[in-house]
Amino acid sequence: MGKRHSVEDYIKLRTLTCLDSSESAGLISIISGSITHEREKVRDSAILLIDAASGRELQRISEPGFDITSARISPDGSKIAFLSNDRKKHHLTIKNISSGLEEKLLLDGVAHGIEWNKDESIFLLMTDPISQEMKNRQEKGDDYVNYEIDEMFRSLYLYSPGQGFRKVTENIQVWEFASTESKIVVVASDDPSEGSWYRSKLMQVDIAKHKVDVLYDPSWRAIARPRISGDSKKVVFLESLMSDFGVFSGDVIELDLETLQSRNLTANHERSYFDARWKDSALYFLWGKECTTGISVYFNGALTDIWNSVGTVMPVYSPEFMFIKNGLVFSFQDTDHPAEVCVVGENRALSRITRENSTVTECSPLPAEVVKWKSSDGMEIYGVFRSAGDNCPVVVDVHGGPTSYSPITFMDRLTNLISSGFSVFSPNYRGSVGKGRAYAEANRGDMGGMDFADILAGMEYLRESGRAKTDKWFITGGSYGGFMTSWAITQISKFSAAVGLFGISDWVSFHGTTHIADWDAIHYNESPYAGKKFEKFSPLNYIDNVKTPVLLLHGIEDPYVPLGQYLQYYRALKDKGKVVQLLMFPREGHGFSETEHVKRSMNETFNWFSKYS
Repeated sequence: MGKRHSVEDYIKLRTLTCLDSSESAGLISIISGSITHEREKVRDSAILLIDAASGRELQRISEPGFDITSARISPDGSKIAFLSNDRKKHHLTIKNISSGLEEKLLLDGVAHGIEWNKDESIFLLMTDPISQEMKNRQEKGDDYVNYEIDEMFRSLYLYSPGQGFRKVTENIQVWEFASTESKIVVVASDDPSEGSWYRSKLMQVDIAKHKVDVLYDPSWRAIARPRISGDSKKVVFLESLMSDFGVFSGDVIELDLETLQSRNLTANHERSYFDARWKDSALYFLWGKECTTGISVYFNGALTDIWNSVGTVMPVYSPEFMFIKNGLVFSFQDTDHPAEVCVVGENRALSRITRENSTVTECSPLPAEVVKWKSSDGMEIYGVFRSAGDNCPVVVDVHGGPTSYSPITFMDRLTNLISSGFSVFSPNYRGSVGKGRAYAEANRGDMGGMDFADILAGMEYLRESGRAKTDKWFITGGSYGGFMTSWAITQISKFSAAVGLFGISDWVSFHGTTHIADWDAIHYNESPYAGKKFEKFSPLNYIDNVKTPVLLLHGIEDPYVPLGQYLQYYRALKDKGKVVQLLMFPREGHGFSETEHVKRSMNETFNWFSKYS
């Protein structure tokens, strides 16, 4: 029998992000990074350069004291470009893979992404540097901020060796881009505020004419991951209700760049699509369905599955895959294996080619069951149940988003609870991804309504099926899951204790203080000033009902769900004589990343639930 999962084991995990490949050179690159970082330092990170044919690691590229955030192999496979920062300085480095010679550029703005152009120039997505006038004013101590007005656009630049940087876009906020020799397509919005992403459109940039044309307006839906066909005649992208930039899924929309006619290639599928990539005239789709992940090829209107498995292609919320010669590459985890780079060849079998997370493989695999049940209105819901024993207390873990999901993992922030005798139930309620776009959009206008009913129905299913015979139920969740935790304990008294992380307690004040003020109105399908849903679903309005002891955890610098949400909730609970504690974490935003803070949050969660077990 292997080792129990612990908080210390979780801290050892490595993330695998920003996958890239060169079919012609037979190379794979991916960034391996620590899951946490020490105070006032950046995380440990390195680029792995891997031989695609043998799976052998060729090089490990790092920049001490800097976090590598994006890396791309040049079209001919001779160079690799990467972005790095120490939170103050931002670098673009272009490195010759064989000789090791490199060009390092200090950037004036915050860099977000890079892609090679065909002529060895590089597209760079970067927040515009502040003006000299503003710099001078700030240096004199006149450093007031004109809220939203002073925000800088995120623009597209083109770097050409020997010529420097050329700005490609003006006065639009570029979130993502795709390019070929003759086309540049961007997902962009009209103002630089964080919330403007929810109003993004698909646009085409004409560099020569300094012109931007709108190609597609998704209305209240969001769009992501544009990919242009090799002949530059079409672009595909994801479209759905989405909760967060960087958490991408939806249907695959194809747009003809000449006629601007669009069609939904995956309409009414009970799968959620995470990415689509062109290969010659065919399209390859990465999808998820009820915690099974797969890759399929779409050609002449037919969809053929190539590979699928119960488990999760990484990163969890923006999974990615690339082509290699005679195969595919991606990072993948399941209940038996932590995340590693994997290849699927012509025989369609999966092979793991890295050992970045070998330090945790001594921990025992913890089985996970994908369970399905009917909600009170008959809709089929799914989720993940990880049992420590049918008589063990159950922690209901509500994921954030809500347009996200709880995946299959080898290890996560709650598996230490399972090793300590708590079962964990992770419901993927309506509004989650994994069952198609209609399912993901099913809680629009009703957040806290039928999605909450789905969770209660899942708990009852576990009880009736004999999987959970306990009368000890707990609840936890972060962000939207934090809202649902606060909401749940104002609606029912079934939970013995609750731990909420950076959640919403009052939708009206949230709207006025968050950096993403468009999000709530879109997801509730109502103005926050209508005085209906925003009041109806605010936990703060039901404080008298609370009987559950609650622990609240929040980052002091959270711009998305500001700290005031838990200050309000805490004060109301305290004033009403309820059992509540609030832990506030300095230097943390929406989620915790400092090593000691992550340890503290996990240990305090365990201690709180143990106290009331």
